[in-house]
Amino acid sequence: MRHTPPDRQIVVGVDGSAASDAAVRWAVREARLRRATLRLVCAHHSDARLYAPYAPRGQVRPDERYAAARALLDRAAELAARRLPPERVLAELVNEPPARALLGRAADAEMLVLGAARPAVQPGQPALALGPVARDCLRRAPCPVVVVAAEDPPEPARRRRGTPAATGDRSPAPPHRMSVPLG
Repeated sequence: MRHTPPDRQIVVGVDGSAASDAAVRWAVREARLRRATLRLVCAHHSDARLYAPYAPRGQVRPDERYAAARALLDRAAELAARRLPPERVLAELVNEPPARALLGRAADAEMLVLGAARPAVQPGQPALALGPVARDCLRRAPCPVVVVAAEDPPEPARRRRGTPAATGDRSPAPPHRMSVPLG
């Protein structure tokens, strides 16, 4: 009996931020290279007990929150579908805390891709800390984690082979990667 491996998957966290969009674009390019399926995950949790007591609570109804999360996920799926065939783009809206949702779906994935919206720092200053979801995923993910910042270039300029690069044309910077010591 021959065992065929499960579909290759890259899981991407979607929250509608510019960093999330950059993560989707980066993951689309990686999925094309690896011939993998892109699994977009937008976590929206409606259990008010999971919010910190000091967190502001708006007057937004749960169905409005769900509709807003669905719109964010649909926009990310549309962004991914521009460069990948529709059968290789999965979009999932889950009612769970974000870190739990991402870690659960990354169990069989080749990698987990997250966006990190970090404010710019002055030259010579250390980078600001990542948010709690990214930190939790970096610590506990069962697969490699790639963190993409919003300022990372979206896509390299295309040129024909053998043509010189235009003046000022630079190759894009790699995404920000971070390793977290375990223990």
